[in-house]
Amino acid sequence: MAAISLMMATSVNAQKVLNESTTPFEESKFYVGASLSGLTLNYSKASEWSFGLSAKAGYLFLDNWMVLGVFDYQNYSSGYAVTTNIGAGVRYFFERNGIFVGLTPKYSHQPGIDEFKPEVNVGYAFFLGHYVTLEPELYYEQSFRNSKYSQFGLRLGFGVYF
Repeated sequence: MAAISLMMATSVNAQKVLNESTTPFEESKFYVGASLSGLTLNYSKASEWSFGLSAKAGYLFLDNWMVLGVFDYQNYSSGYAVTTNIGAGVRYFFERNGIFVGLTPKYSHQPGIDEFKPEVNVGYAFFLGHYVTLEPELYYEQSFRNSKYSQFGLRLGFGVYF
């Protein structure tokens, strides 16, 4: 009888561990997010300061893999005016820990200037609740038109996974 009780307890515990081992970044989840950059959180040789807003929407097509659409708005102090970017990319999450890397090719538009600007980023999705995350992110955006328009910086954002 003790052996049966021990086997049942082990089975229940194994099932509990199995259920808890699902990743928060599992296939078929949707994502929406918004972030803030600039305010001396980024650096570009073309500008002293900038202010940026970013909106994102994504879908986890496989566990830990997200396809992502991005719209950015940037306002710079000098060098060039308001810039808008639109892009699509991928993000990979390293299992359950929330660390991610991403690649997002973007089409960048300023008055009179259009260019392709790929971006690489690394960040952390820190869950504040079951669905909401705080997402600090380091990024580098490469300009092929002129290297002084390339920039790197920090974004602070929120995301919702549902």
